Amino acid sequence: MMKQAFLLLFSCLLQTALVCQNATEFRFPNGAKAALCLTYDDGLPSHVNIVAPMLKKYNFKGTFFMTMSATSVREEMEKWKMLAAEGHELANHSAYHPCQKSKQGMDWVKEYYDLDKYTVEEILAEIQFANSFLQAMDGKTSRTFAYPCAHFNAGGVSFKDSVSHYASAARGVHDGLPAPMDIDLFNVPAWAPDNHEAKNLIAYIETIIEKQTLSTICFHGVGGEHLRVSAEAHEEMLKWLDAHRDKIWVTTFQEATDYLKRKKGN
Repeated sequence: MMKQAFLLLFSCLLQTALVCQNATEFRFPNGAKAALCLTYDDGLPSHVNIVAPMLKKYNFKGTFFMTMSATSVREEMEKWKMLAAEGHELANHSAYHPCQKSKQGMDWVKEYYDLDKYTVEEILAEIQFANSFLQAMDGKTSRTFAYPCAHFNAGGVSFKDSVSHYASAARGVHDGLPAPMDIDLFNVPAWAPDNHEAKNLIAYIETIIEKQTLSTICFHGVGGEHLRVSAEAHEEMLKWLDAHRDKIWVTTFQEATDYLKRKKGN
């Protein structure tokens, strides 16, 4: 009985040591404890007119998950191209932003953009088209993707496993904050603020640092539009990040996920 208890205790201590070893072995660049991607969805006017100057002011690079059919993408094309020229990431958020209308709160989805009525082949073709559109804008062939509305079922069938043919990584839903090596590169955690204040944004970042992991903030409107945060709250967050560069690595989604992929040996 004593022998069994000793073996059980030894096994528990060994598992704990391995977990601690893995945590201490993982390192983000520049000695940072965690990593954050500032991402902006839907190709909105506030991204090129409000967000871009703010990021430049504080010397941060963002990831812009663009919907190709967005009015701003068509009418302010040169501004979007300038983002890429300045080192920001132009990323794929589909051509028409289809979502599952059957989900709660999705009444606004148009019938012809109802992902429940798409086939997997149709949504993949839309992703491929968006990649070609973006390549024409920035000349790049490697691309990341964000599931519209964080939905990855088309006609009731998951297309998540097929996204790897069109993207190097994909942003998904907020389902906790797993350790870096446990992050699914095709369902990277994200939090989408909606009318939250700067203190809420900063609190989320502090949680990422506490967990010593990677996550993303999924912004939509900044200073206007939908799912908005105020321009003041956004800038206050950037000021905080600027003052804590030693603790958190702020980078594009592609750079962060490529780094994680190398660490995983993929």
